[in-house]
Amino acid sequence: MEHKIDRISELPDPILEHLLSFIPTKQTLQLSILSKRWQRVWTLFPIPDFHQDLFVNNLRKVPPNEKEQEIQRKKEEFRNFVESSLLAHYRQRLNINKFRLRMMLDESDYAVVNRWIDYAIECNVKELNLDIFIRIHLKRYELPERVLVANSITELKLQSCKLKSFSGDINLSSLKKLVLSGEVEESQLVQTLIDSCRDIEEMTFECVNGLKSIRVSSLPKLKAFALLQNSKYESVEIEASNLESLVFKLDSLPCQINLGPCENLKKLVLYSCHITDKWLHDVLSKHQLIECLDLADCFMLKRIKISSHRMKSLTFINCDKLVEVNIVSPNLHRLMYEGEIISFSLNSSSLSEVILVFSGDTPNAEMIEFLSKLSQPKLLTWTLGEDETLKIAKRLRTTIPCPLYNVKELKLIVYSIPTREIHEVVDVLLWICPLLEILFIERRYQGTLDNISFKFSYGNPIYKVRNRSCCKHLPVLCWRHCLKAVKIANSKGSAEEETLKKYFFKNAKILESFHYL
Repeated sequence: MEHKIDRISELPDPILEHLLSFIPTKQTLQLSILSKRWQRVWTLFPIPDFHQDLFVNNLRKVPPNEKEQEIQRKKEEFRNFVESSLLAHYRQRLNINKFRLRMMLDESDYAVVNRWIDYAIECNVKELNLDIFIRIHLKRYELPERVLVANSITELKLQSCKLKSFSGDINLSSLKKLVLSGEVEESQLVQTLIDSCRDIEEMTFECVNGLKSIRVSSLPKLKAFALLQNSKYESVEIEASNLESLVFKLDSLPCQINLGPCENLKKLVLYSCHITDKWLHDVLSKHQLIECLDLADCFMLKRIKISSHRMKSLTFINCDKLVEVNIVSPNLHRLMYEGEIISFSLNSSSLSEVILVFSGDTPNAEMIEFLSKLSQPKLLTWTLGEDETLKIAKRLRTTIPCPLYNVKELKLIVYSIPTREIHEVVDVLLWICPLLEILFIERRYQGTLDNISFKFSYGNPIYKVRNRSCCKHLPVLCWRHCLKAVKIANSKGSAEEETLKKYFFKNAKILESFHYL
């Protein structure tokens, strides 16, 4: 029998390390188990990523009475693996580019994790990511003071690590990115951390307990700042000349947001923030370079007017008290609106994509009026709730113009369409968008998901049409007079196929081709 030769394992270590850099951690661990050569290369790999779940999760075949013992054995195996890997780097003084530890800790692990962090710092770690989980009854894991004076760290991510009082000076002179989530013993420590990172470029604070206020200023290189899911802030002050992205996702409790000069601000995201119409108007007036504005669950907003030549993307989600939106943004490309139908006007010559999710009752006339104000985008994504139906009376369709005759691609997400009604839904959609090229309907019902798609091709229209009631309000003839070919994919069966076939051959005057893919 001819034996296969493992030529890959014979490659030099630098080449094997390069190969590992393209393989997910789970697969590299499997390789290290199969071969001692791969294990040695892995332990010296400059980007260790240690994930406890990769060791512990695969226990489906373990008998229930042995599971707890097997879990403890796997955890010990994981600890030994991390220890041997980091110790190998430490002894040879090899640099570590990234050290990520994701682990459920017992109190007996605290000293061990501290030792691992020491190894990483001695190896000039650049990215330190501690994703720590603690059982509810245990005290929080306290971050070693040494981390806050590690000059090599360029990216620091801390989850569920307690920051205790620190007697010395914080010195993270190389830090570019900070992500903090967890508990703070002294809020002044975080403020000192912010002020000391002179070269910081990105900051994110998520679910940080113990903070009431944050002040960001005199950080000339800061480009992105985010406060996420923080419920107890009383005030936030931001002043950063080169800041480009600002994200606030609070918890609908009063928080005073003072936004000073941020001359380069391009993205502003406000979720669950106590902001008024005047506050938003003042901010947009002072920051004329904003290109992306997201507003969600901002229940104090009522009437918004946006006038900007820079604005490219606008999002409004569930701002319940909102009754009027007026937009003059000639370069707007993308609009998302989720909520009840309101008074709406839009002036944009560049709009290409619209995403709609209407809530509550949607009267036909008001819905059509809303759609007609969308400046004729090329792509429309529309979601209907479980209790909503898409029916517009034929009588109404003959008395008002089709609202979106320039839309070429429509995606409808709907939570139930009986098979017998699919042609009725298509009929309404082709009235709303009478020259569609692609129609995609995604149907979600009782946990199931399926979709049906249509591709339409057009020929030369029939111009001598005696009765043009279907498109008399349009500047061009609708699909009924120029549809030449229909291709349908993913229909639900013969009944639906037959219904659709009859519908198109009855209504399309010059239809030549009809196919199911």
